[in-house]
Amino acid sequence: MSEIDMPFPLKGVPIKPEMKGRVKLDEVMIQTLSALCGYDGEARRLLTCSLNGSLNTVSPAIDLFGHETGSGANDVITFGDIPTTEVIIRGHPDNTGLVWVTKGVAPTANNAWPLAGNDHIILSVNNMRDLQVLIVVSGEKVIWGRTV
Repeated sequence: MSEIDMPFPLKGVPIKPEMKGRVKLDEVMIQTLSALCGYDGEARRLLTCSLNGSLNTVSPAIDLFGHETGSGANDVITFGDIPTTEVIIRGHPDNTGLVWVTKGVAPTANNAWPLAGNDHIILSVNNMRDLQVLIVVSGEKVIWGRTV
């Protein structure tokens, strides 16, 4: 059985009676704690779930918004090597045509997600370079926001 030599605070977990001294943990408890805790670079944090067992999650913090304008009919917009976790892409409210969004391939009407003005899609991606947007009508726009 292992002993923890240093304090093992779990913020948000009321333990009664309060742990004192060296806490003894068996292998099962160590594995359970590893599965139920996250580390944010500063402290261990208990992961929580809803009453039905779904893990509580939130979207990561937004880092930057941008607008891209099509320079001609059927203009394909690509992005640079920018790490991210999520991207929201929206058709500009004034658009009359569609914009088409893909990951990893050149967008067409047959392989991409269509967005009219005010439509949006949220995608989990590791890098902005993975996305491509086809703007069908010259001068129309796509709006994007990325997370850190």
